[in-house]
Amino acid sequence: MKIKILIASLAITSISNAQSLTQINEPTIGQSSTMYLCDSNAVNLASVIGNTAVWDYSQLGKYTSQLRTINIVDPATTTNASSFTNSTIAFQIQNFISTYSSSTSSDRNSQGFVFKEPSLGDVIAEYTSNNEVLMTYPFAFGNTSTDNFSGNLSFNFNGIAQNPSCTGTVISSIDGKGSLKVGNTTIPNVIRYKIEDRTTASIMFLGDIEFTRIQFEYYDLANSNLPIFIHANAKVQNVGSTTPLIDRSIVLSSFEPTSVVSANVGLTSNKTNNFNIYPNPTKGELTINGEFNSDAQIRVIDQTGREIISALSLSNGSKIDLSSINKGLYTVEITNNGVKSTKNIVVE
Repeated sequence: MKIKILIASLAITSISNAQSLTQINEPTIGQSSTMYLCDSNAVNLASVIGNTAVWDYSQLGKYTSQLRTINIVDPATTTNASSFTNSTIAFQIQNFISTYSSSTSSDRNSQGFVFKEPSLGDVIAEYTSNNEVLMTYPFAFGNTSTDNFSGNLSFNFNGIAQNPSCTGTVISSIDGKGSLKVGNTTIPNVIRYKIEDRTTASIMFLGDIEFTRIQFEYYDLANSNLPIFIHANAKVQNVGSTTPLIDRSIVLSSFEPTSVVSANVGLTSNKTNNFNIYPNPTKGELTINGEFNSDAQIRVIDQTGREIISALSLSNGSKIDLSSINKGLYTVEITNNGVKSTKNIVVE
């Protein structure tokens, strides 16, 4: 009889754990998952919540022959090991973001992240003063966690090393449970973990900036402790501005979508035109070097999103006169061969 009671107890515990995130079902070092890279313009279905949610990505498109991996690695083996000596795992989303964390039986907390951004290089956030609580255990549908964190950012802007202090807030939750549809596959008993964190810092030439991440992770915990679907967005913008300096999204699925999207759709925000602008900062004239098509265009945009200067033709060595505009930070946007790329400039 005692054996039967024990087996029943273990079965109930297993069912409970399949519906909640705990230290027991955390990803472990060495685990990995290869996922399909999907249309980054796909909506994040943020409004689909509740205990009978249906997240319908049945029409989601994939990029042909484009795969990305999720890896759980030992922080000591990473390039940024010295910045995260207190972390026990690094959760890596290839070519996007790596989150460094540790846990106890009561919570999982982050010591920071490394965000890969072509225009800034690696943006390293170290929450050395106050770690970021990612979730409290057990974390199940209806649970919410809020926390404040602080530390330092490290990156290069215009060749100048930056290391400002930063502070931030985070809200995380399990905001839904139900079914996930991808292509012709329907996965039942899925829970969705949502994290939204905002990190602010004051940066030379840029002023007060805010790094915002909104990430949705879908789990089928009965079969895997790695997410089966991810929709993540990261933005960098000046505090109070509606125009992002950087805006990147990634959508990954363990299940293959049935449709295909054009290689240029959705990925354009992650592609860059190879061009240089100088001097930066500038007191007036700006020179643009690069290889441009005959229909290449350039726009100079202020921090409210207003177009200040535009030109419908662009060639290597083109010069733009900025002597008539006010001092401050501006965004140079170049459209070439259907791809938009931006760089930030400072007018002194």
